[in-house]
Amino acid sequence: MEISKKNILEKIFDLIAHSKSPDHTLDQIVKCVAKVYQIDVCSVYVFDSNKEELVLRATVGLSKKSVDSISMKANEGLTGLVLETLKPVFVINPSDHLRYKYYKKSGEEIYHTFLGLPLLYHQNLLGVMVLQTIDKNTINKKDIPLFNNLSTQIAATVAYTGILEDLKTKKSQKKKGSVKSAADREKKYVRGISVGSGFTKGHAYYLKNSIGFDQIEDNFSLCSDTEINRLETAFSKSADDIKKVIKKTIESSGEENAILEAHLMYLRDRSFKNRIINIIKSGKSAEIALKTEVLSKIEFFESLDDPYLRDRGADIEDIGKRILGHLMNFSGTDIKNFGSDTILMAADLSPVDLINLNQSNLKGIVLSKGGKTSHTVILAKSFEIPIIIGARKLLKVIKHNDFIIMDASSGIIFRNPPTEIQNEYIRIEKENVKKIDRLNIIKDKPAITKDGYLVQLGSNIGLISDIDLMKKYGADFIGLYRTEFPFLIRKSFPTENEQFDLYKRVLEKADGKEMTIRTIDVGGDKLLPYFDYQKEENPFLGWRSVRISLDMDDIFREQIRAILRASFYGNLRILFPMITTVSELKKIIEILDQEKEKLKKDRIKFNESIDIGIMVEVPAAALILNHLIDHVDFVSIGTNDLVQYLLAVDRNNEKVAHLYTPFHPAVLSTIYKIVLTCNKNNKPVCICGEAATNNYLIALFIAMGVKLFSMNSVSVPYVKDFILKIERKKIEPVLKKVLTMDTSEEISEYLAKVILPDQTKFI
Repeated sequence: MEISKKNILEKIFDLIAHSKSPDHTLDQIVKCVAKVYQIDVCSVYVFDSNKEELVLRATVGLSKKSVDSISMKANEGLTGLVLETLKPVFVINPSDHLRYKYYKKSGEEIYHTFLGLPLLYHQNLLGVMVLQTIDKNTINKKDIPLFNNLSTQIAATVAYTGILEDLKTKKSQKKKGSVKSAADREKKYVRGISVGSGFTKGHAYYLKNSIGFDQIEDNFSLCSDTEINRLETAFSKSADDIKKVIKKTIESSGEENAILEAHLMYLRDRSFKNRIINIIKSGKSAEIALKTEVLSKIEFFESLDDPYLRDRGADIEDIGKRILGHLMNFSGTDIKNFGSDTILMAADLSPVDLINLNQSNLKGIVLSKGGKTSHTVILAKSFEIPIIIGARKLLKVIKHNDFIIMDASSGIIFRNPPTEIQNEYIRIEKENVKKIDRLNIIKDKPAITKDGYLVQLGSNIGLISDIDLMKKYGADFIGLYRTEFPFLIRKSFPTENEQFDLYKRVLEKADGKEMTIRTIDVGGDKLLPYFDYQKEENPFLGWRSVRISLDMDDIFREQIRAILRASFYGNLRILFPMITTVSELKKIIEILDQEKEKLKKDRIKFNESIDIGIMVEVPAAALILNHLIDHVDFVSIGTNDLVQYLLAVDRNNEKVAHLYTPFHPAVLSTIYKIVLTCNKNNKPVCICGEAATNNYLIALFIAMGVKLFSMNSVSVPYVKDFILKIERKKIEPVLKKVLTMDTSEEISEYLAKVILPDQTKFI
């Protein structure tokens, strides 16, 4: 992101989101301010209220050795004068001032202007920011209101995110040798992983039964009596829940009521509750005490030989989750409609859940788990819903019904943010409106580089309503229609006629634009709710996608017939996913030809010369593409899965998420070889997936010779805006050098250097 005076606070939010430590964050903030305002020195002094002194904690321009070594009282130095008056202090030739204090080896003696600004938040002094310049004319008195406003905004931001407080705590720990728990102070924000863009606001809503005991972290309680009362209330509410269900099922089978009565019996078991209370009395919170006892019970039952008794562990877990829900205040009834702007909180969310929950008042999603390229994330983007994943401290900070602002660009979730932060996001929103207005101007322009290389941009869709987004954002074609989503939201397999009607409606609504329809791709993280799957150790390497289609011949043939019948009503192509062998492809073509003959026999019209393609997303397909390509008319590169399989990284596993990168040399060289093979054989090739929305990667793909990209609709105008500003001939030497590099880090750093900050020109 290009840093400007307008978006400096937005950049600071981003720095906080990706900070390695409070020291690192503050260091990055002073660098950011110095760069934007072309200031020679920017320093931050943190106020130590215990000692009534200011300590230099971050600087750009002064000697780094001065950090932590320079400190002053309120009556010392010009910085102390800011502390003393709590007002901006501007001085030309500061060394001539009576309050000037020289610090040996700091290097500040060469600077000829001094502007000190108090970092105040709600009348609380956090510290002082000092700006210094060599040229006397760089800043003057007229600039004081501007910088004073900036210091106020920075103060609000750093106060709310606890940066300065963390620095004080860290210093105190060094001196005392003590370890201060994060639970000792109330946190006001959570940092997750950014997987998109945009921001939104609303009230937090924890999805029922979405948070399990694995999300409850160890913490201590300051008041055992309070925790015991909370536990008693949760037990009582849980019992009331079950009694209500028993009343509703009074005429049901005796077996169902027996299970409910057994659950009620556990809740009335005083020894069960007393063991939890004893853990609370040891200083633990009610949640941790409940978790400890429930997991202990589950472990005991699972160790037994009797299958019936082993299954009782599941009952204990169900009861425990019900009690936990009441402790966390998110055990309400299942959601039908959100009455107001809502941010959904959950451990994870399936694509099916998201489809069912999608509504106008669902403004954002925050997950404590999740993968960057999971289908839930992909679907959220297509719905234009901001989403953040990996927010591990969610439960510790955000409570049910809290008002929050979630910034999907930086991955920060603010809890009950102050006016200053809310106002900053109002400003960002206005800027975004202006940007969207500018992008609307290029909506109908072709995506052509400055040196005449024409690119076409397509939309990925999953539901018929996505066609409206495709038109709204000016996509040239439908690069991928994921047919599994209509399967996922149903209670049974749709019939051939139901599928035909759906595909026909989508084609007619597309108004003649080409549509690539992918056959059903389920398995992995997309499980049909009405289909009986056997548990697999590695579902992404198991029974999924075209493997299921070929095994379930009748279901596959129904879909093939529905697609062929629909092809008569528009510009339609068929895409087959997860191809790994030539024999698989030949079997699919055989089925396709057989169904064509049946339709001819029944005198049903269809496009007899319909184009077929394969999705290259498995290394095997990439390696034998020269054998596969003679059997198809086009190729799509599924970058999300290709990266996953090439790097042996489960894209939904947060423990290895840092290893998932499309910038890996193996990924880029593989894609390059695929593109070369396709171009050599005159077969169109389309880049599909998240990599199609990254400007650095788009530049490389264009240099490779790619002319087709398909992405979520929202990204289309942003990608087009980038393409209109670049020249392919200047990217080609960049690609050549990238292909010689050894690591993804080296490649990313190089691209960041050769592409100017606004990502529109190449050096």
